Amino acid sequence: MTLAHKAFAELAGTFAVIFVGGGTLILSERFPNLVPSFCVPVSWGLIVCLMILVAGKISGAHFNPAVTLAFAVAKKLPPIQVLIYWGSQFIGGVAAVLLLMALQKT
Repeated sequence: MTLAHKAFAELAGTFAVIFVGGGTLILSERFPNLVPSFCVPVSWGLIVCLMILVAGKISGAHFNPAVTLAFAVAKKLPPIQVLIYWGSQFIGGVAAVLLLMALQKT
């Protein structure tokens, strides 16, 4: 896989994890009778599992800068790739938060 494919997999995976996990949290707080609180950790776990299945073979499915740093410290990831992964994770996370904020205003 090219570095661009890996970066996009990290961006999309991070976006999905933050959007689904954060979205479930927002829904659970806004509609407690409709979305019980146990759905929050279940949704986080399920989306992480799904994204690992989808992107694991492409990028390693880090989705978290701390995981990327751990791989770098263990010398399993080149330094330039660490910076690209971090940038992709940041963009994916911010995009998910901005979309959730926009959806809350409607």
